[in-house]
Amino acid sequence: MRGKKLCSLVLAAVILATGVPASATSIKSIQNEKAKNESELKNIQSKISGIESQKSALSSEVSSLNDDLTDTLLNIQVLESDLADKEVEIEQAQKDYEAAKATEEQQYDSMKKRIQYLYETGQESYVEMLLTSESVADLVNKVDYAEELQAYDRRLLDEYKAAKQAVIDLQAQLEEEKQELLEMEEQLKEEKANLESVIAQKRSQIADFDSQLSAAKAKVSEYQKKIKEQNAQIKQLQKEEAKRKAAAAQSSTSSSGSSTASSGSTSGYSSKSSGKTATVSGGGGGSSIASTGLRYVGNPYVYGGNSLTNGTDCSGFVHLIHSACGISTPRDSNSLAGGGRAVSESEMLPGDVVCYYGHVGIYIGNGQIVHASTPSSGIKVSNMYYRSIRCVRRYW
Repeated sequence: MRGKKLCSLVLAAVILATGVPASATSIKSIQNEKAKNESELKNIQSKISGIESQKSALSSEVSSLNDDLTDTLLNIQVLESDLADKEVEIEQAQKDYEAAKATEEQQYDSMKKRIQYLYETGQESYVEMLLTSESVADLVNKVDYAEELQAYDRRLLDEYKAAKQAVIDLQAQLEEEKQELLEMEEQLKEEKANLESVIAQKRSQIADFDSQLSAAKAKVSEYQKKIKEQNAQIKQLQKEEAKRKAAAAQSSTSSSGSSTASSGSTSGYSSKSSGKTATVSGGGGGSSIASTGLRYVGNPYVYGGNSLTNGTDCSGFVHLIHSACGISTPRDSNSLAGGGRAVSESEMLPGDVVCYYGHVGIYIGNGQIVHASTPSSGIKVSNMYYRSIRCVRRYW
C-alpha cells in the first residue's frame, strides 16, 4: 500500500515538473502571436478606412468634374450654334454688299448718261439755256430742272455709297465677332481636354484604391482566420492543461497543498471609428458699376487672372468690378448666372450682368456690354446680342 502511494507521488511530480510548464509556455506563445495578429488586423482595418475615405473623396471630385465637363460641353454646343448663325449673317452681309455695290454702279452709270445727254443736246451751259429760252420763266424752269436733276443724282449716289459703306462696316464687325467666338471655342475645347485628362487620372487613382482595398480585405480575412485558429488552439491547450492538473490532484491523495490553476483568457478587440465633424462655414447702383467697368477698357484678358490692370477673365472682370463698388458676387460664370436676381431684357439697366453660355459681361446701356472678351481683344465694349443670351442677373 505504501508502495502504491509512493508511485503516485512520483507520477504527480513528473507531470508537474514536465507537462504543466510546457503547456503554459505554448499557450503564452500562441497568445503572443495572436496579439500580434490582432494588432496587424487593426492596422489593416484602419488602412482600409483611410483608403475608403480617400476613394470617397476622389469619387466626389470626379462627380463634380463630370458636372463641369457637362457644362463645358453645353457651352461648346451653344457656341457652335452661335458660330453657325454668325456665318449666315456674314453670308447675308456679303450678299447685301454685292447688291449695294451693284446699285451704286448702276446709279453712277445713269448719272453719266444724263450728263452725256445734256452735253450732246447742248443743254450743259447756262448761257445756252439763256439764249434758247423763250422767256424768263422758261429759263428759270430749265435751270431749276437741271439743278434738281443733278442734285437728285448726287443725293442718290451718296445714299448708295453710304449704304455700301454701312454693309462694309457690318462685315468687319461680324468677322471680329466670329473671331472672338472662335477663340472662346478654342478655350472651351482646351478646358474640355483638361477636364477629361484630370477625370481619367482620378479614375485611375480610384482603380488603384480598389486594388489596394481588395488586397487589404484579403489580408483581413487571412488574419481573422489565423486568430480564429489560435483561439481554438488556446482553448484546446487550456482543456488539456485542466485535465493534467485534475489528474495530478487525484494522484496526490496523500499530500496537502494548493494547486494553482492557470486560466487563459481570449481577448478580442473593438474598433471604434471616430469621425471629425466637418464644419463648413461660409458666409448693394447700377450706373456706377457700368462706369467703373468702362475705366478698364483696353486692359488685357488673362484666363484665371484677378487684376483689372494686369489682366483677368470674363467672370473675374464682373466679380472685380462689383467688388470695387462694394458688391459681392460669385467668381465663375455659371454661379453668376444663378446668383443675384433675375431681370428680363426689357427691364435691363446699366450695371446688370448679361450671362451667356460660358461667358459674362456688364450691361452699359444702348444694347451694349463691357466685358473681358478674349486674349486677343482684351477688355472691350460689344453689342450685347453678338451671341445667344442665357439670362440677365442683377446684384445691386
